[in-house]
Amino acid sequence: MSVFRVATANTYDRARFNIQQRQSELGVSQEQLSSGKRVLKASDDAVAATLSERTVNRQSRTEADLRALEASRRSLAQAESTLGDISELYGRFQELLTQGGDAVLSASDRASLANEMEGLRERVLSFANLKDSAGKSLFAGLGANNVAGQAFIENTFAAVATSYGPDGRAVNWSGTDGQFAATETLLPQVIDGLPVFGSDTSNIWETFDRAIGALKNNTGTALTTELDLARGQLAVHQDALLTARGKLGDWLNRADNLENVFADRKLAYEKENSELIDVDMVQAISKFQLNQTAYQAALQSYAQVQKMSMFDYLR
Repeated sequence: MSVFRVATANTYDRARFNIQQRQSELGVSQEQLSSGKRVLKASDDAVAATLSERTVNRQSRTEADLRALEASRRSLAQAESTLGDISELYGRFQELLTQGGDAVLSASDRASLANEMEGLRERVLSFANLKDSAGKSLFAGLGANNVAGQAFIENTFAAVATSYGPDGRAVNWSGTDGQFAATETLLPQVIDGLPVFGSDTSNIWETFDRAIGALKNNTGTALTTELDLARGQLAVHQDALLTARGKLGDWLNRADNLENVFADRKLAYEKENSELIDVDMVQAISKFQLNQTAYQAALQSYAQVQKMSMFDYLR
């Protein structure tokens, strides 16, 4: 006949172990419910934790792309609006060219027109050197080449006739052309000003200067010839302006499409990450209640075992 020895201390140890285990499981269930996460640390599910980290990194890159896209959109919208303002100034200059060709105008009248043209010239130059909220010139292409960060710099020469016109002034391009085009995921923040406003020796400001100089210094046939030339050059610059506005409009449309793409991608990553680490609330509540019941049973079992002792039967 076999004899088994049952130690009272061993029974107590097993009961305490069961209490601690049930208490730990209850604590995990409670933490999952309060945080809403199934995977709280890598040891909970190493595979899910690794995949979640990868998904979170992709989501972060998408959010960064969205921020960059929004910055580009703001700058492009400002550039497009600026070109709209400049287009209105071109229209006004066109009206002044037509008025200036009227033979009945006196020298004083022509001087008044020339003064208004001067104001238009300065306003166009100011618009061409506008900067976005980050301080980047809107029309400097890949970047301005001067400490002022301006796309166009006005230089004043001796007040004699030059290849730039009768006023001895020149507005020179000081940006860097070659601004990258829109891609599937990126948009430029600025645009090259060189094709918009013209080269150093044939830009919109020299067209202005030609008309201003003609109104101040010429009369008769010479005046008409110079104003006709200025009118033809202005038409070329207006076409370039419309082309640039069309390009900006296309980029803004792409920005809308890209925003939808990035938003959908971000939502997909959020859903993927949720499936990996978030807890099923219904299942978690059920498990919490089960662990709570098991913990209570373990406590009651320990209470019963504690009353049992071999000495109670040897009295």
